[in-house]
Amino acid sequence: MHNSMIDSIKKCGQICICSLSLIVFMSLGGAAWAQQPSTSSAQQAPSSAAPTQGESAQPKNDRIFGVLPNYRTIEIPKLKITPLTAKEKFKLAAEDSFAYPIAGAFAALAQRQNDPKSWGEESWGPFSKRYAASFADQTDENMMTEAVVPALLKEDPRYFRMGTGSFFKRTSYAMSRIWVTRTDAGGRTFNFSEIAGAGLSSAISNVYYPQEDRTLSKNLNRWGVLVAEDTVFNLLKEFWPDMRQKILKK
Repeated sequence: MHNSMIDSIKKCGQICICSLSLIVFMSLGGAAWAQQPSTSSAQQAPSSAAPTQGESAQPKNDRIFGVLPNYRTIEIPKLKITPLTAKEKFKLAAEDSFAYPIAGAFAALAQRQNDPKSWGEESWGPFSKRYAASFADQTDENMMTEAVVPALLKEDPRYFRMGTGSFFKRTSYAMSRIWVTRTDAGGRTFNFSEIAGAGLSSAISNVYYPQEDRTLSKNLNRWGVLVAEDTVFNLLKEFWPDMRQKILKK
């Protein structure tokens, strides 16, 4: 069990490093894509105009580096926030699920490690199985953490940026949002949506993984990887507007 826990920690680290590396790589193409002028930009209000209460607190169709879905980040949390309905929470979860590059990164790592072993290696057949399983993992987790559990417990699945303060303070805040979240009423509570939702997603994955991957240690490993992945994404959501302004001038 001790060795299994060490392997799980190592895999979580590899996943985080792989995700960050992929994001940096995608930024080269994503930045160029995002810098293309918008045909409607001339018709927009001046940037100096402050958003009103009824305006969105984030750019529409925003994607980190033009690739990673970023639909549930509240960039200006000081605005009056309207609670999401259950239908809106499911819509957010669906939009967040189309992160094909992330599923591909996880599938590539699993292919390299020949995990699960019964699926074989070094061919497109096993890779397609791993890609499908990885995409299903992402979708399961998004639905549980952003829709099902938040709707049941009346928790808000959105990420509310701090936006100001030192790098260390904002980093600590972003990581803490894995454990603390906002309620629909505007209060704070333990993030059952993230922790319990990721656990439920790991349990659901037993439906499509082979028998060898349905053990307790494998389920705990997938649970930990999902939480670690969301921690990395929280950091990106916190600092993406700063990077967008500095790199893309938007």
